[in-house]
Amino acid sequence: MKILIIEDNTLKAQGIRQCLEEHYSDVVIETAAAYASGVRKAYRNQYDAVIIDNSLPYYESEPQNIQPDMAEIILEEFSDLEISPKTIICSAFEPGEKEEYFQMAVSRWDFCIGFVRYDCASDEWRDQLVKLIES
Repeated sequence: MKILIIEDNTLKAQGIRQCLEEHYSDVVIETAAAYASGVRKAYRNQYDAVIIDNSLPYYESEPQNIQPDMAEIILEEFSDLEISPKTIICSAFEPGEKEEYFQMAVSRWDFCIGFVRYDCASDEWRDQLVKLIES
């Protein structure tokens, strides 16, 4: 299984990587820390799943320039490029804060299979992420 993680927070990316490596012995994980590098990798390579954060910089060279709602922009770009990797939004947000927005993304793009509320203080997100990948 080959998975791309598009995440600018190193600790969160490591947590997602660790979760995946604990559940899948044959997983190959690649990372990107910005919109541009993530979309480029997704276009050039075939992934079984792509996990994206919602707030990302456009370019890795500008990590301080974080843009909100990048998940929608990335999903739109995937659609425009006619690629459709199984995509999961994994973002830290308060309960109820972005759920309607993420649900819209899931209903709009059939390759977006769900969203996970990342919470470093809980392990619940890990089970949700694995369940979505296996669906």
